Amino acid sequence: MIPQKEKSIMKRYTKIYCSLLLIGLIGCDNVDFGETNVDPDAPTTVVSSGLLTNAEKTISSLVTDEIGDLYTQHISQITYTDGSRYVTQNWDSDYLYKGALTDLQTIINVNSDENMAAGQTVYGSNANQIAVARLIKAYIYQYMTDTWGMMPYSGALQGLDNPYPVFDTQETIYDSLFTEIDEAIAQMDGGTGPVGDQLFGGDMERWKQFGNTMKLIMALRLSNVYPSPTGYAATKFKEAMTGAISSSDENILYPFLADDNNDNPWQDNFQTREDYAVSDVLIDRLIADSDPRLSVYAEYTRTSVSNGTPEYVGMPYGLPNSEILASDVSFISSNVIYNGEFPGMIYMYYQVAFSYAEAVELGWIAGSASDYYEAGITASFEYWGAEGLSEYLAAFPLSTDSATAMQQIAEEKWKALYLQGWESWMEWKRIGYPVLEPATMPLNGDDVPVRHGYDNDYPSNNTENYNAAVSAQGPDNLGTHVWWDTTHPITNQ
Repeated sequence: MIPQKEKSIMKRYTKIYCSLLLIGLIGCDNVDFGETNVDPDAPTTVVSSGLLTNAEKTISSLVTDEIGDLYTQHISQITYTDGSRYVTQNWDSDYLYKGALTDLQTIINVNSDENMAAGQTVYGSNANQIAVARLIKAYIYQYMTDTWGMMPYSGALQGLDNPYPVFDTQETIYDSLFTEIDEAIAQMDGGTGPVGDQLFGGDMERWKQFGNTMKLIMALRLSNVYPSPTGYAATKFKEAMTGAISSSDENILYPFLADDNNDNPWQDNFQTREDYAVSDVLIDRLIADSDPRLSVYAEYTRTSVSNGTPEYVGMPYGLPNSEILASDVSFISSNVIYNGEFPGMIYMYYQVAFSYAEAVELGWIAGSASDYYEAGITASFEYWGAEGLSEYLAAFPLSTDSATAMQQIAEEKWKALYLQGWESWMEWKRIGYPVLEPATMPLNGDDVPVRHGYDNDYPSNNTENYNAAVSAQGPDNLGTHVWWDTTHPITNQ
């Protein structure tokens, strides 16, 4: 980091140099170089539709990333087990700032600029383009702050105008994101939706559902810091309910295509090597509960099929040295790993239904927690095409004891959020159920990660603000709890 005094000197000499350069240019004869240095193939205007498509692809990458699935032990690695053992402590976030967030800010800027806005209406109404960009920005920033904690936010995306942004607190970021969501929804107009929208094809009613569902999930994430039925989080939760998705027909999915340029990443993973299986933690739990989703979440082992006695076997989680063969454990459902068009699950109705069940138990809303709990289970069974729903519901009714009921809701949500790694991880961090044992001989830390360490560049590129964040938040490692994760039963008791 450049000392302030040296920066001042550099600025002064830069101004002198620029002044001399300007004088030199003014003193020269006017020379017309024509189009010598003009790239005929370079776009002369911002193509908002392409920026939007690129930003939405970032969402698709986040919702199909396997790291959260490894942390919550839905899956386990077979041969190369480092990911299961938390090999990476410091995770890159620059790609989000330089990629999707910059693209989205550009959409907002050009559609807000009086000199450029008219030219952007070919890609949809200015207001709708801005609104969608703001909602996706909120989604990405929520992911970032839930993953790293304090992050550059209010001062980010300003380029050379602010090369050393402060790290805002999670509380500040969450509060601002709620406002961003509300304002984005309010500014939507009756014009056309944005071109390049892969999620909803420019359907602004669906974008309203996206924003309200995000707000609802965010509000519940604050239940430990704002538990009051009349408090901040409960208020935000209730505001979002009428606009959030209300059935499985409204699930919010990223539509992957058979084309290799935009296909399901799980298929790509299994084209290169078969190194992921359903974990023994999940399979053993499903077997113990006689849960029919076992047959749609996992495949029989190849060895057992060839022996004539098909069975499900989970991959032991996080082994330091694995000699287990891929043929001896249960793979993820073939409909996921060999289907290029299996969609990315962003927000599903079963997560919303379980959230309502929890909100009833918290006293935030009226209604039957049992009904919402059963609706969540039902939606999960229906989405995956599992049979035996009525028998399962009869075997696992919601307890009338609130503490037991909350654990049941959390564990059913954990089951339902299979292959939704980041949402599963965030919900597990907040509630702490089921209780998960860490990998054998973790490579970083002593427990299941509850956070990611900052980008390796931060300590040298933004030293002062990085140090302030670590001082306020805690050590920069996998074990420091984020702000809203206050009652995690594994390490906070």
